[in-house]
Amino acid sequence: MPKLYVARRATRAGVLIPMEGTRKNPSLMFFLPRMESSQLDELVRSNLEKQGITREADVQALVNKAEADYELRIKVQEADKEVRRLMALKAGGAKLMQFGYKKWKQVFYPAVRK
Repeated sequence: MPKLYVARRATRAGVLIPMEGTRKNPSLMFFLPRMESSQLDELVRSNLEKQGITREADVQALVNKAEADYELRIKVQEADKEVRRLMALKAGGAKLMQFGYKKWKQVFYPAVRK
């Protein structure tokens, strides 16, 4: 039996497993208040069994999709946060310099004397 991981970050509050989103086959949301990985595994499997999904390959495909979607959402949130930080600096009149791929820092150029 594969191992389900509860969370990769301490702030993770739940797991979303996307389904069709219909009344017959709704998307599943599992909240994680101090839940062990074995409890999460049992809960996910029982809810998927209620919807008629019992094949191991299908269960694993759904779990992998949920994990990939979660990782993508985290990356998008981090990128959005960084863009907002940089735009706030730029709005304040700061100078920015790129020092790596997608890495920026604030720089202070000395005054030019003639």
